[in-house]
Amino acid sequence: MKKCTRCLNDGTVRRMKLDENGVCGYCKSYERIESQLSDREHLQKLFCERIERVRGKYTYDAALGISGGKDSVFVLHELVRRYGLKVKTFTMLNGFFSEDARKNVDRLVQEFGVEHEYIEFDPALLRRFFRYSMQHWLTPCVACSYLGYAAMINYTTRINAGLCIHGRSPQQMLRYYGDDVFTPLVDAGLKPVDEVDVNALYAQLLASIEERMDSTLLQDVKGMLYQGIAEGDFREFVPYFLYHPYDEQSIVRFLRENTGWVTDEKYDHYDCLVHNAAHYIYQCAEGRPHCLPEVSVLVRSGKLTREEGMRLVQAAHYAEKPQEELKFLCDTVGLKAAPILLKAGIYKRFVKK
Repeated sequence: MKKCTRCLNDGTVRRMKLDENGVCGYCKSYERIESQLSDREHLQKLFCERIERVRGKYTYDAALGISGGKDSVFVLHELVRRYGLKVKTFTMLNGFFSEDARKNVDRLVQEFGVEHEYIEFDPALLRRFFRYSMQHWLTPCVACSYLGYAAMINYTTRINAGLCIHGRSPQQMLRYYGDDVFTPLVDAGLKPVDEVDVNALYAQLLASIEERMDSTLLQDVKGMLYQGIAEGDFREFVPYFLYHPYDEQSIVRFLRENTGWVTDEKYDHYDCLVHNAAHYIYQCAEGRPHCLPEVSVLVRSGKLTREEGMRLVQAAHYAEKPQEELKFLCDTVGLKAAPILLKAGIYKRFVKK
């Protein structure tokens, strides 16, 4: 199997190409922005440009989606306590949101004194959308991602917030940098704010996702998401950790010592009731843990050695099927697990990555 000589990406990673030195295209794309990502002074300037441009000019300075997970809670702390922004938070109820996460959300919005709203969707339409995502992409995550991004972008306009800020980690943002629909978001974020055409950028982003969807379902989903939104009135979607250092263990330790955030040791994605089921299906289809491209970001950026990265990937391997989560996921979307896993096995064997 072909393997990148710089990161951990191998032939299981979609559309991976190697150059004459055995370096993958994702590493080559990363090289274009590597110096910018290491210039902390310039990144801080870019972030401050964005928040000072909107501060005090809208009903809220920023909207922030929070799941109760470590990253979004830490970003909430920083926006309120470090930068002094007026923030409104919101949480999407997609049918898979855990009760433990909800308790954290309820506790923390009171602690930080911010307004908060739970966003609900039509249950029947959610079921259709997640079933479509499972049938066509073997994962509920595509539907969830579209709901999340579209809801965040449009919710920000609806409540009249100057920015929408999110807490995706660098490895999530950069895992397929150079070859996914979110690459333009990273590129835009690295430009001075005056050089970004927000309306064109997000129209392009949403169109790139929507062209892959069933047209009838798409119209129903857009009708659910875009009510009351003025066309061409997008606000910038700002990735907090594009501009700030990210260290997972430091974030977890800080939250436990300084906030009311409460979780056990299994804090990663504890907010999603079907996380393990979705990633198990992914592993069956791709022949590897879902995290390999993300760990590759840490390796190519020098945060981990190749050996440390491989240990993380190996530890993420599912040795056993998460039976209860898989049943809950399939029952919720109205599918049987066996055909989904069979399709995943066929994909792994016959579909070229």
